[in-house]
Amino acid sequence: MGFLKTNSNELRMFECNDKKMEEVLGSDKIKELLEHKEYKEEIVMHEYKGVIFPLDTIKPSVLQALETWEARPEDVFVVSYAKAGTTWIQEVVSAIANGGDLEKLNKSHTFFRVPFIEATFFAGLDVCSCLLVESHLPGHLLPPDVFKKKARIVYVTRNPKDMCVSYYYFHIMNPTLPTPKSWNEFFDDFYSGKIMYGPWWEHFLFYWNLRHEPNVLFVKFEDMKMDLKAVVERVSKFMGYTISDDVINGIVDHCSFASMKKNPMTNPDGLFDQAHKKLDQQKKGNASKEGVTLVEPKQEKISFMRKGKVGDWRNHFTVAQNEAFDAFVHEKLAGSGLSFDF
Repeated sequence: MGFLKTNSNELRMFECNDKKMEEVLGSDKIKELLEHKEYKEEIVMHEYKGVIFPLDTIKPSVLQALETWEARPEDVFVVSYAKAGTTWIQEVVSAIANGGDLEKLNKSHTFFRVPFIEATFFAGLDVCSCLLVESHLPGHLLPPDVFKKKARIVYVTRNPKDMCVSYYYFHIMNPTLPTPKSWNEFFDDFYSGKIMYGPWWEHFLFYWNLRHEPNVLFVKFEDMKMDLKAVVERVSKFMGYTISDDVINGIVDHCSFASMKKNPMTNPDGLFDQAHKKLDQQKKGNASKEGVTLVEPKQEKISFMRKGKVGDWRNHFTVAQNEAFDAFVHEKLAGSGLSFDF
């Protein structure tokens, strides 16, 4: 559920129905959101308080406004570094908050049930009214009131090798981000932390050091792969819900990777397809003005929810990259107690 502000500033409720995503995205309300100018040919990055962001999709004005965001103790923030399992855990959180009502969940896309607070994409939504929100912001950029009011934070992390690979493919498939020239170039950027949302290790450790706070739950992607039911039960208890075993089982089935990938209300591919179409139209329009005929390269479509596996990094890291990364992880996480299953 989301809220779209009209020109008169009245709040109009937006709720996706159970049509196919491409039909839902044909609605005037979604078209308004997709008409944002972030889907343009040239991607410009900017730096805000030491962290890199794409200028059109995460604006300085939005980040600045978040500094005075008014949080509530009952709010639940789903937080993670990018491609750590955010969409997965946010659907778990949303399913629990909705009492495991799967019919209700499948009438509204997860991106609108748990909106992305720093994204310009949601600038037209009354995100402040939502009890569930998501963010990739590092701790020093999350609204200070979240910590002051002790809002609940569900933080999901993932072994950084797999996260790096997933982030690489996300940059390729996402038209609002710069496309890496090569895997090696992206690896170097990720390794150095010169990438959107900054150094992954600083992001991890900020929230890891809060893990003993009663309002913070630290979850690992690998634990979700190993025993999703146990994680659903942990999150449910953390959020203060008592749910029957049958409902828990239904949530587990609904939130399995296979189920979420084929569900248009949990897989954001439809949103990105629209973004690609918008960008293609702009490119063709510009080429037509210049009298140029474009020949589009053929490439395999990459899904937002690609594999959802542990250990896919082995298909990408060279021996030298793996050795360097292992030493780097040891250096950055030494003494923290934070470790990963690779």
